Parts: sequence; structure tokens; C-alpha cells
Amino acid sequence: MRMNVNPNRMELLRLRKRTKLAERGHKLLKDKLEEIMRRFLELMKKLNELQEGVGEKLNKIFISFAVARTRHSRKKIEKIIPEGSLNLDIRSEKVFNLSIPKFRIKDLETSDYDFFNTESELDIGLKKMQELLEDLMEIARLWKAVELLAREIDVTRRRVNALEHILIPNLKETIKYIAGRLEEMERSYQVQLMRVKEIIGED
Repeated sequence: MRMNVNPNRMELLRLRKRTKLAERGHKLLKDKLEEIMRRFLELMKKLNELQEGVGEKLNKIFISFAVARTRHSRKKIEKIIPEGSLNLDIRSEKVFNLSIPKFRIKDLETSDYDFFNTESELDIGLKKMQELLEDLMEIARLWKAVELLAREIDVTRRRVNALEHILIPNLKETIKYIAGRLEEMERSYQVQLMRVKEIIGED
């Protein structure tokens, strides 16, 4: 769609500069989009691999807890094992100007319980659950990173499309229109000049 501008040389120069700037911005945004996509796919692969590993470990832990549940009620297990505490250190890392949280276990306290009144399966399950915490923190970090990158991909893609399919074509169409109008005015001026010369020559 042609822009509503005055067809003069100053406007033509201004629009040509703006087109060059828009094309440069389009290239930079396209390069950025490709890099974000590459990083997004890289993190998704890592997340899927980690989730598969965690899924296998959780299955083993659930089996250990299930065996313990066959001998004790849930209330009894909750009474045998008091609650512990978990403190996290939350920092952030920059990826494409996005702040992605990074979790680290700062302090983990597990309450003591009577080993003699519990099955070994429960002890194994609890130990494996503690070992799994690091992986769960990494999954949380990766999920947040993937979510933020997906949002950034969407925003960047919209900007690339707006430049590629709207702004740059509109600028080029307007430049073509102004250039055509200026040529037309130049021809009209030449015709008038020749006519003036003819009139002067006749005298």
C-alpha cells in the first residue's frame, strides 16, 4: 500500500534511507530469529532428555514408596517421616536480553526418622528423591527458558513479517510512485521549456 506523502525529491531521499534502514533491521531480526530458534531447539532437546531420565528415576521411587505403603498407612508414613526444609538460591542468567532464573539448592535439611521401624524400600526412595532434586531444579529452569524463548520467537517473527510484508513493500511502492511522478514532472517541464523556446524562436 502506497504511503500518503508529497512526491518531491526530499521525500524520495528520506524514503530511500528509511528503506535501507528497514532492510538492515529486517536482516538483523531474521538472524536473531534463527539464533533464538537454534537455542530453543537445543534447550527443548536437553529438556526432553532430562525429563525422560527423571521419569525413569521417579518410577523407581514410586515403586519404593508403593512397597512401603503396603505395610503402613499414609498417615503412619507421614508420622514416621516429619517434614524437612529446602532453601533455594535463585539467580538469573541473560539469554538474548531475557532474564532466565537459575535455581540452586542452598540448604537441604531432612528430618531424622526411626530406621528400625521403616522398610529399606522407603529409605531407598527417600534417598533417591533427594538426589533427584537437582534434576527437578534444572527442569524448572529449562521450562522457564523455553517459555521465554517461545514468547521471544513469536514477537521477533511478527516484527520480521511486518517489515518483510508490510513496511518494506509499502516503502518501495511509494518510492516507485514518487520517482514516476518526478519523471513525469520532469518530462512536463521539458515539454514546456521546448514550447517556450519555440515561441521565442517564432518571434
